[in-house]
Amino acid sequence: MKGSSMSLEAERLKRRFKKDRERAEERRARAQGYARTLAQEMGKADPTLRTVIGFGSTFETWRPYRMDSDIDLAIEGGDWGALWSLIPTGEFTVSLIELDIQPEAFAKQVRIHGIVLYEKK
Repeated sequence: MKGSSMSLEAERLKRRFKKDRERAEERRARAQGYARTLAQEMGKADPTLRTVIGFGSTFETWRPYRMDSDIDLAIEGGDWGALWSLIPTGEFTVSLIELDIQPEAFAKQVRIHGIVLYEKK
């Protein structure tokens, strides 16, 4: 009986873990959509903005995503302060960095692994 109840508990935990992962992936998808919309709004608002790149766990799907993960955005060009003021408070926390002033090794990794959400045409 003891082995049977442990099996039941293991199955319950497995189902719970699966549900938690599904909720996290749904949130990741919403965060990605939110970031894409925000990046386009930034591009419309600031003609000097060249690029917005999403990086980190929201976009790099090989990284674990948690329910409290933020949205990491890197900008090239643009007025950081003006763009920061466009970010509303709400469901997602957004981190905004200026890629042009980051160490080259870090900037290179963002460019390689990140997703371009906006690029000036």
